[in-house]
Amino acid sequence: MPFSETNEGQRRPAQRPHWVQRWLREIFVQDLGLKVLALLISLALWYGVTGQRAPTTIRVPRVPLNFRLPNNMEISNEPRTEVELTLTGSKRALDAINVRDLMVNVDVAELTAGEHQVQLTPDRIAMGLPEGVRFGDVQPNSLVVTLEPRVERDLEVEIRHAGNVPEGYELHGITAVPDKIKVRGPASHVNALEKAPTEIIRLDNRTESFTNAQTVIQIDDKRVDLIDPVVSVHVDIEERPITRTFTNVPVQEMPGSQVSPGTASVTLSGPPSLLNTMSQSDFQIAVEPDSGGAITPRLIVPADSPGRIKLVAFKFSGIR
Repeated sequence: MPFSETNEGQRRPAQRPHWVQRWLREIFVQDLGLKVLALLISLALWYGVTGQRAPTTIRVPRVPLNFRLPNNMEISNEPRTEVELTLTGSKRALDAINVRDLMVNVDVAELTAGEHQVQLTPDRIAMGLPEGVRFGDVQPNSLVVTLEPRVERDLEVEIRHAGNVPEGYELHGITAVPDKIKVRGPASHVNALEKAPTEIIRLDNRTESFTNAQTVIQIDDKRVDLIDPVVSVHVDIEERPITRTFTNVPVQEMPGSQVSPGTASVTLSGPPSLLNTMSQSDFQIAVEPDSGGAITPRLIVPADSPGRIKLVAFKFSGIR
């Protein structure tokens, strides 16, 4: 029986078993969308976890400086008050930091009086950073600090006022209580002060005396601390006095006087609001001899106006 010949290239490829095809289809084809989504979620989680743990560096500008000073010493120059800081740590730890709460504490407690070049090195700086975060750089990394002894001193209060009282009124006096206040600071700054000026008190449109109980002391030198920051200022304002002459004013004889009661012509000085409303019946004149026998007149006014009305001139117009 003859044999038929078959070329090698004409042979059929071997067929995979049906169970292998079904298995591959279930892995790569069936529910393909869900499998792709799960893969993407897994990749995102992996990236998030590894990314949060990877070291990250940030730069924080304008971080305030705070100095730990020696006892009884003050800074007398004007060093920088802020620096730029580099922080390194995990993204999670860095994100948890509120940069507004950061402060660089510089320890200069071992320094003596004088000028010093202070290096902002890790052994001199304290920050209280959370675990896993460290600072790597500070710019500028040095600054000049001048230290002086801290002193206290009493300064006379200088009351500053502006404006003028209205026409017909005048400023009789202005006083502060207390009239001296205590300040503290570097010796050269405190000793350079002569007085402690107040805020400006306005006098415009003021027609009566008044008291400003919380008048602020204003010293421009920021290196000087006010131990007594406010004073009470009393401003005495009165009407500009006028004079008025009254005739036929009754004269009251005092015991021991040789003058019989009569009448007198009297010139008084005082505020217009009082004098323009007064009549002879609102006051009296009493006469009494002095040690040499001379007659001395004395003005008797109502109880609500003592000290505001003054006797300027007196002349008897009738004596009995």
